[in-house]
Amino acid sequence: MSKTKVSMSDAAKMAGVSRATFYRHIEDKGISTEKNRKGAQVVDISELLRVYGDDLKSLEDVEKDKTNKKGKGETDQDKNGVSIELEVIKERLKNFENERERERQQLTSQIEDLRSRLEQSEEQRIKSEEQKDRLTLMLTDQRSEKEKIEAKEKSQADKFIELEATIRELKTQQETIMKHSNKGFFAKMFGAK
Repeated sequence: MSKTKVSMSDAAKMAGVSRATFYRHIEDKGISTEKNRKGAQVVDISELLRVYGDDLKSLEDVEKDKTNKKGKGETDQDKNGVSIELEVIKERLKNFENERERERQQLTSQIEDLRSRLEQSEEQRIKSEEQKDRLTLMLTDQRSEKEKIEAKEKSQADKFIELEATIRELKTQQETIMKHSNKGFFAKMFGAK
């Protein structure tokens, strides 16, 4: 069953003109149109033959063109879609690499900062230890320098007195030994007992 009436868009395709041009032709060339049961505007094919004659394409040719364009359009669209998708992926990859490089630089900077802080902390710890040692020394002997010197002199004087006492005792012992040993020697020499 072949159609006798076609839509405005199919009529324009059969005439080989755009829809806007076809609407002008309706006015200019007096093409009759009517409304179908759905209220859409349609044109009788005989009316198109009257106006366009041999230049008019058949409805079958228009349908074939639609199918060819649809198939070809999908292929081109698929190729374009893949190309666009590939570009989007490349862009995302580039952004990802830039982000990783930025993060790498940020982490390197943080590592350097932490190393610097660690070195400063170690230096402060050493200084703190030295200061603690000095404070400990100061707290263990809280006497003044004069008192320390006096204590040292007293300690040396006490040692000197002990030494003198030891020397006197040794001298006394030596004299005693000498007296006993002298008696024995003279007694032996002179025969006295």
